[in-house]
Amino acid sequence: MLKILGGTLIIMTCGIIGLEKSRSFSARIEQLRLLNAGLKMLETEIVYGSTLLPLAFARIGERFEGPVASFFQTVARRLQEDVASGALGAWQEGLQELERKSSLQTQDIEILRALGPMLGNSGVGDQVKNLELTRQHLGQQYLAALEENNRKGKIWSTMGFLVGITLVLLLY
Repeated sequence: MLKILGGTLIIMTCGIIGLEKSRSFSARIEQLRLLNAGLKMLETEIVYGSTLLPLAFARIGERFEGPVASFFQTVARRLQEDVASGALGAWQEGLQELERKSSLQTQDIEILRALGPMLGNSGVGDQVKNLELTRQHLGQQYLAALEENNRKGKIWSTMGFLVGITLVLLLY
């Protein structure tokens, strides 16, 4: 009885680890999609609403959930609390939080990091161009993440259980 229980626990644990790894691929896809949508909203707020950055980031943060919402809310809060540090400081702080809480990879964060110095330091036209360029780069990352999920996501979800079964067979 204990062997069956132990074997089941090993298989379930390995399976859950595999499913969690597979879920991180899906989470990255969703987060890239939300970031792209958020940057498009920011562009709209800047161009058509002539909205100040703190208010624009706060509005965008209210529309999302999870790490992406937290990112936009952190930037908004930092812009409102510490005006002296400017948009770049707020953007970098938001990116640090996004990096900790999200499933994004380093190259995704670097694309966003490059946008920071441009926010609030140039005219509307230049900001729109930089936002569009960043969205294009994120779109490319999104497509790469989709491909990676198709390739590796299914493998991880199955491999976890198979490794668990193999361990049980080797142990017993």
